[in-house]
Amino acid sequence: MHTAAAPAGHALRILAVDDNREAALSIKDAVEDFGDTAFVCFKGHEALELAGSIRPDVILLDLSMPDIDGVDVARILRADPRLAGVKIIALTAYGDAEARQKTAAAGFDLHLTKPVRFEVLADMLDLLRLAPKR
Repeated sequence: MHTAAAPAGHALRILAVDDNREAALSIKDAVEDFGDTAFVCFKGHEALELAGSIRPDVILLDLSMPDIDGVDVARILRADPRLAGVKIIALTAYGDAEARQKTAAAGFDLHLTKPVRFEVLADMLDLLRLAPKR
């Protein structure tokens, strides 16, 4: 697993959203190991509320949740001017072209397939650390 700390002053505020508690907490632990600040929630509606209050830099968002679909959550987040600069990474078991087109159309910046490989997540976060704000 990638464990290099975030460069000084470049730590990200990351919200992990997954109805699978173990998966969400595992991502939270990994993100903290990277040197970033992590928050976690387990439902789409919680994600909308929490994102508005903590204003994360990055949201790792599961697509299949029981209360509200991750694609719908992303669309709502993209419509919120307070969150204009947030980067959203889709978390899903589906990595085919159709799934990637669907997440891109909903406003996701990146697409990460499950099970999450933490070295891939670390590389994605490093890219987003360098990306300009929207």
